[in-house]
Amino acid sequence: TVFSDADGEYRGFDGKVHRLEGSQKIQYANFSGWDVYRSQLQLLTWLFPKVGSDIAQSLYNQARQNDGKWDRWTHATGATHVMSGDPSAPAVADIHAFGGRDFDLRGAYVSLKRAATVPTADDLSDDGCAVECTGQRPSLDQWLTLHYIAAKSHAWGGAAETLEDASADFALSELARATGDEAGHDEFLARAGYWRNLYNPHATPQAGYIQNRNADGTWPAFKPESDDGFVEASAAVYLWMVPFDVHGLFDTLGGRARATARLDAFFHDANGNWALTKAGPLHAELDNEPSIGTPWLYDYAGQPWKTQQSVRIVLDTIWKNAPDGIPGNDDLGEMSSWYVWAALGMYPGIPGRAELLLGSPLFPKAVIHRDGGDVVIEAPDASDANPYVQSLTLDGKSHDKPWLPTSFVEHGGHLRFTLGAQPDTHWASDPDDAPPSFPPPGT
Repeated sequence: TVFSDADGEYRGFDGKVHRLEGSQKIQYANFSGWDVYRSQLQLLTWLFPKVGSDIAQSLYNQARQNDGKWDRWTHATGATHVMSGDPSAPAVADIHAFGGRDFDLRGAYVSLKRAATVPTADDLSDDGCAVECTGQRPSLDQWLTLHYIAAKSHAWGGAAETLEDASADFALSELARATGDEAGHDEFLARAGYWRNLYNPHATPQAGYIQNRNADGTWPAFKPESDDGFVEASAAVYLWMVPFDVHGLFDTLGGRARATARLDAFFHDANGNWALTKAGPLHAELDNEPSIGTPWLYDYAGQPWKTQQSVRIVLDTIWKNAPDGIPGNDDLGEMSSWYVWAALGMYPGIPGRAELLLGSPLFPKAVIHRDGGDVVIEAPDASDANPYVQSLTLDGKSHDKPWLPTSFVEHGGHLRFTLGAQPDTHWASDPDDAPPSFPPPGT
């Protein structure tokens, strides 16, 4: 939804008439922030940098008209507070990382930084909770003192809020770097590591989990199939939602081998059948946002053929050419953007950064025309029977990593995949070739 008239005027959050800022062409509205920061804003900005820039400026304009508060789900010219976390920080960082540079980056960062460091009355209020907590950073006081959001808090769910705030702080560390605030970068990267404070290695007799934690440091009763402390998913689903520090998560789980075994169990039932959605709370729910990044995690585990396999299975089964073909709610384009990325054979796995994790393309050829440089993706053998990468070249040179660097997003490039019917368990399997991870300083 867009708001502005021929004179560049629009009615803002505060009910007053405002003019577009600087080179802004359109004031946008309607942001399902909790959803679209995961892959939709990256795709949109990569294709249309000016649109992404105007979206970032629109979000900042809304915040200034809302007493400095960035609402997580805006509708028309008002706030709804729907969902959890602070998705505005990764949203702005996504846009900047994927080429949206025509907005007030410094102003937006300063505003987001203040919201993440100075608790407000709304942050300390239960108004609207659980689903529509009014604070931009619910229970920010706990984040600053306990270094996690506790089981009893002003948030929808303490454990989910902790993971969302960790991702938001990682995004702020990227924005800090982009604006030259090196101290801020280090501070927010350290705060992004707070997710580790909710990992209980003895959560169950079989394995550790990220779970709710009491303010006094003790652990309440826990079942991994429960959604206690989480938002629209179980603890088993949220275990994997640390997209910026996957290597750190794997190490916490006991190493790559154990993490991979748990991923395998997450995607399969006891009989070995694929469990992609509606298979129970111990398994993936790839029709909703907390799960959608998980198939790409095998790229970090030295088993990229399992990413190629699982992503293709998802595309072929829970997505259909039918009126109900989009699984779950499309959430203003988030789910369908996931499909577009997957069909191209790549995915922006780290909100706030522009590395792309690799799967395998659906089509023999795709061309993306961009001002910064065209993207050409060729896979002559692409078919339903050939989901596995046998080799890959980038701009004519052999590429043996299951991810692409930020320079590819910035400048474009020519990918040529050789695909086959059987997995090549050697291609891109070297641990040194895994995608990057961003742990707290000193770890």
